[in-house]
Amino acid sequence: MAETQTQAEKPAAAEQTPKSGKKKVIWILLAVVSIVAGAALPVVLGAGSFGKSAEEAPKKKKAESAEPTIIAFGDVAVNLAESRMTRYLRVKIVIQVDSEAAKDLTKELEKRKPVMKDWLISHLSGKSLKDVAGTVGVKRCQREIQERFEEFLFPHGEGIEFEVLFEEFVVQ
Repeated sequence: MAETQTQAEKPAAAEQTPKSGKKKVIWILLAVVSIVAGAALPVVLGAGSFGKSAEEAPKKKKAESAEPTIIAFGDVAVNLAESRMTRYLRVKIVIQVDSEAAKDLTKELEKRKPVMKDWLISHLSGKSLKDVAGTVGVKRCQREIQERFEEFLFPHGEGIEFEVLFEEFVVQ
């Protein structure tokens, strides 16, 4: 009886081998397709250097090679919009820009700084603790400030590339 069971089990094992071989081929093909799709995605979305013109590529390399300069914007302290407790947010902002463009950005910043600071105070005082808590909240605030500062400094869309950084971000 033991011989009968082993003979019955052998065909079942023989049937599983070709199926598992097909599964391996399918998994390998799926992995290769995923890798190729992942590599092609930046090119399709325009983030790759393949879709850029010959004029844009040298500008990008030149901008990357320039030394970054930090320009102090200042600090702001506001009460947060909380109903149960009085909480405040203190933010110290700096702007990072290429050293070549620092002089031009400083001039634009001097002209519009009071308006920008007024907007910043209004914007941040409308936030709640939930809005500014955690990494996501901080990055969201940073992005909102960056976008609005770009609008203030370069209303026509043509301008200098810069980045808004938080040197201090305290919620209490």
